Amino acid sequence: MNKEYLGVDVGGTLSKIVYRLEGEWRYKKVPTTRLEDVDQWIQGRFHNPVIHITGGKAGLFTQKSVFPVKKINEFEATCEGVRHLLEENGQYGEAGSRFMVTNVGTGTSIHVVEGDSYERIGGSGMGGGTLLGLSYLLTGEDNYDTILTLGKQGNGASLNVTVRDIYSHENPPISGDLTASNFGNVSNMKEQSFSQEDYIAAVVRMIGETITTMSVQAAERLKTDTVVYIGSTFSQHDTLRDIVQGYTELRGKKALFLDHGEYSGAIGAFLNKGLKKAVL
Repeated sequence: MNKEYLGVDVGGTLSKIVYRLEGEWRYKKVPTTRLEDVDQWIQGRFHNPVIHITGGKAGLFTQKSVFPVKKINEFEATCEGVRHLLEENGQYGEAGSRFMVTNVGTGTSIHVVEGDSYERIGGSGMGGGTLLGLSYLLTGEDNYDTILTLGKQGNGASLNVTVRDIYSHENPPISGDLTASNFGNVSNMKEQSFSQEDYIAAVVRMIGETITTMSVQAAERLKTDTVVYIGSTFSQHDTLRDIVQGYTELRGKKALFLDHGEYSGAIGAFLNKGLKKAVL
């Protein structure tokens, strides 16, 4: 019986599955709170699966799975998946031989990649989980798709203090459009009312600016010009992507986004230990 290969990235919020069918990648997402659905889906579709698994909840899936699984280091899998997608998408030349990878999932992890080597150099608790949590606290909304829709419709600029606001009577030493303080404009909050859309838009901007600042500072320190941004938080979130791209370029760096970048960990797990040569 022929073996069927899968890569599974079990994150804190979403579980991502990749497999090959007729020479093409196939992708699936399931909320990690419904982890049993992942195992049932695999049972219903595959007869002799070889499962390479990674991610923060990989241990939990391993306990529940009826199939044997092989655990792959999460950071190793992510960077391997990024390298493969860059090559597959024809973007390796844009990234260069040395680049940053910023993975925005529930939180954010930042790596430097050079050739076949990688190093995790930092991270932040700011990420998709922050978007969900703060949006719920501010608006009572907890559906991710609804939060995305509301955030695209809002404008939270008046909730923030810009550099221009501080240097109101002279030319600022840096761009006046930069945010000096997220949610810092208390006087406006007292005088104006804001919509749910505005609150969520302000949260999105805070997350985008924070992770971009960390990424650009890391790129400066490690002397590279490119940041590759991946993660489920960017999926279907054009507003966040635009903020991150604009802020990265404003700081003098190049921002790259990968098609299916949120599946980097699952793809890297799939390809691990020589499977790339055996299957692709």
